[in-house]
Amino acid sequence: MFSDERKKIILERLATHNRLTVGEIARELDASESTVRRDLQDLEELGMLKRTHGGAVTLEVTSFEPSLLEKDITFPDEKRKIAELACTLIQPEETILLDAGTTTLEVARVLPRYRLTVVTNSLQIAQELSSRETIELVLIGGEYRRRTGACVGLVAEQSLQRLRVDRTFLGTNAVDLTFGVSTPNAAECSTKAAMVAAAREVVLVADHSKLDQVSMYQICPLARLSVIITDQSLPRKYQEVCREEHIRVLTPESYELQQGGEG
Repeated sequence: MFSDERKKIILERLATHNRLTVGEIARELDASESTVRRDLQDLEELGMLKRTHGGAVTLEVTSFEPSLLEKDITFPDEKRKIAELACTLIQPEETILLDAGTTTLEVARVLPRYRLTVVTNSLQIAQELSSRETIELVLIGGEYRRRTGACVGLVAEQSLQRLRVDRTFLGTNAVDLTFGVSTPNAAECSTKAAMVAAAREVVLVADHSKLDQVSMYQICPLARLSVIITDQSLPRKYQEVCREEHIRVLTPESYELQQGGEG
């Protein structure tokens, strides 16, 4: 098969599936993975797709970033349940880091009333916690992004490099088995990656709509996560990877079963 024919098929498949792996393309085209990677590189240089670690995604997938308001009105009940589960992990006197986002804002709203140190780059979360006398609040500065309510960039990253926390509660736009946790904005990605590096444990808080999604910039691979908290049982393929990587998974259903067993 000629190169142009392969590329045409790749673009047709991407238009339907949004993301493909090199292995999937190679099997369908009966081509070597090195040949597929060259085709993907050519298509990326033409501005027709975005390569990722192990495959490619459509430009539409990589560039979309919902605003804070758009996020706030989606899955509110699910986010509340995720937040309540997140708080079961928090112990008195811990230092936790809350990433900017609507799910982590819910975590802030339902935090336990004992003494904690909370680090955040979110003005909304800082405002939510500013009157809580039991909380020592550390606000990370930087370039303010109105779209997400986050302080990001070099100043934020330098501050985070000097910190160590017990747990980072991380929000995201996208979770994928191959590409891991990702986001559409480069500055957000670098800041979130610094939050991951600062933590003893990384807890991903994400509703089911984020699964099987890929954004342009990788924050971290799934293997870096300690816990995934979501609102529904994970698909089997995610469960298998979580078992292999020793990632704990918390859902409302699993927590209720655990509590029932303890009773």
